[in-house]
Amino acid sequence: MFARVIRKDRRQIAESEQRFRRAMEDSSIGVAIVGLDGRILEANPAFAAMLDYRRDEIEALTFFQLTHADDLEIGRETMEDLKAGKIDSFHFEKRYLKKDGTPVWARLAGSVIRDGNSGRPLYLVSQIEDIDARKQAEARIAEAETRWNFALAGAGQGVWDFDKRRGGTNYSSTWVKMLGYADGELDGDPDHWLAMIHPDDREAVAEADRAHLEGRTPFFEAEFRMRHKDGRWLWFLDRGKAIERDEEGRLIRAIGSLTDITRRKQAEERLAVSAAMLADEKERLKVTLQSIGDAVICTDAANRVTFMNPVAEKLTGVSCNDALGKTLGHVYWAVDEETGHRIGVARPAIGGQGSAPRRRHDHR
Repeated sequence: MFARVIRKDRRQIAESEQRFRRAMEDSSIGVAIVGLDGRILEANPAFAAMLDYRRDEIEALTFFQLTHADDLEIGRETMEDLKAGKIDSFHFEKRYLKKDGTPVWARLAGSVIRDGNSGRPLYLVSQIEDIDARKQAEARIAEAETRWNFALAGAGQGVWDFDKRRGGTNYSSTWVKMLGYADGELDGDPDHWLAMIHPDDREAVAEADRAHLEGRTPFFEAEFRMRHKDGRWLWFLDRGKAIERDEEGRLIRAIGSLTDITRRKQAEERLAVSAAMLADEKERLKVTLQSIGDAVICTDAANRVTFMNPVAEKLTGVSCNDALGKTLGHVYWAVDEETGHRIGVARPAIGGQGSAPRRRHDHR
């Protein structure tokens, strides 16, 4: 009876070993059995092929010989923790080296096999997945994002991304730096940005935001002031658009940009002040011309009347409103006192022959 049980146990162990060997051989993911000294005791075809080795070649090496120099410490720390009994399994990413020295990113996941009686670690079983294509894609995306962020920073623009599924709004580094904050410092509450807006601008911005959220406008756009972390106010142009809604039209995701327009607003303010000062000066001049005793008629470069004071209206018998926009000859002309002939208003050519009229009425 006892012998029969032993034979059954041995048969089950053999079958289990056979299944493991078959799974190891047929696996499309690399599998390796590694000694505590780092020697590769056994490797499946997928792991050997991943690094362009034959199985007998790779089984003559150690994991440390196959690991990129910058990632060696990862494997050593894991091995020490396993030996010390701190961990029973592991998973991490590191770079291996192909036979020709080309680095390959891989993800390792495995566990330690221990002696059933003493618990002493015997060896490791590792699964090694080739993730090099994913890493290269991530690097390309990161590079593209870096170029994009540089372009945005050069243009004085930041990007915000509201995603309801992620529970808040994320801001690009340019966005937060424009307001004097550090990366991530403003992430989270989607309404936090409204609290930073100048009180005089807040309601107009909130209404523009509501209008777009409710689908009444094709996009969100507003100019407003926001408080910098140091307390000063900066002007911004905010443009955004909902890019995803649920079946009931509620906002799921929106993306937009923030542009610093403080310099433009300051220039506009200076121009407005200059225009107001010029208007005041023109008004004072107009009052002066209307109050003097001489007739004054002003024309533009095309000889069209632009202004007549009351004295000129009285002398010509034409009101200023009727004269505006008409050529000077329609309301006034000079007459030679001696001949009675009309004098043209055109300026004579410089250096022309002949004498000028002895007297004529001046016009202005």
